Amino acid sequence: MNLDNQNLEWKLCEAYFSILEISMSSDISIDKLCIEANVSTEEVETIIPNNLINYKIFFLKILISKLDREVLAELKADIADDTISSTYDKILEGLSLRFEKYFQYKQSLKVLSANSKQRIEVFINVFRENYNFSYDLLTLIEGDQKCSIKTLKSLALNMVFAKSLEIFFKDENKDIDVVIRYLDKYLSDMEDMGLFLGIINK
Repeated sequence: MNLDNQNLEWKLCEAYFSILEISMSSDISIDKLCIEANVSTEEVETIIPNNLINYKIFFLKILISKLDREVLAELKADIADDTISSTYDKILEGLSLRFEKYFQYKQSLKVLSANSKQRIEVFINVFRENYNFSYDLLTLIEGDQKCSIKTLKSLALNMVFAKSLEIFFKDENKDIDVVIRYLDKYLSDMEDMGLFLGIINK
């Protein structure tokens, strides 16, 4: 995808989540997108696949991908000269940064995951994005290692993230302090259960 298409894709994604936050409904028409993004129907049709009925997963994947790139870039800068923090602390920081990015879109994400059935649908459809983030996070922090080992670690981190996401949606506070406390607990529990044995060293 060329740069112009990438920019248009993100412009439409921003428009989608802007409408979603105001309307509190994921049923958003192409016409509404065009008006909000100030683009033509023809331009939209070059970005959105013709066979899509509901655009929520399409735009959610775009949003997650962009936010995750930002998280990894920020974390890379933060830990570049860090010789003190443990692997555990760096992973916790990376997952915490991810929730901070998501917090900006919390209301919209809650609309897309309004009930258990929708949350399961969303989780299944964005599983690859979650897996890729965990994999890239581990690569950034731990460097290269056997693919099979890193895959197991990534799946374990996905479990921690999914449990913390439930708290994220339920918590009504104006910050993510509660979410981070649970995230830390779940990450520690995972280590204590032996799933992270030899993977995360506190």
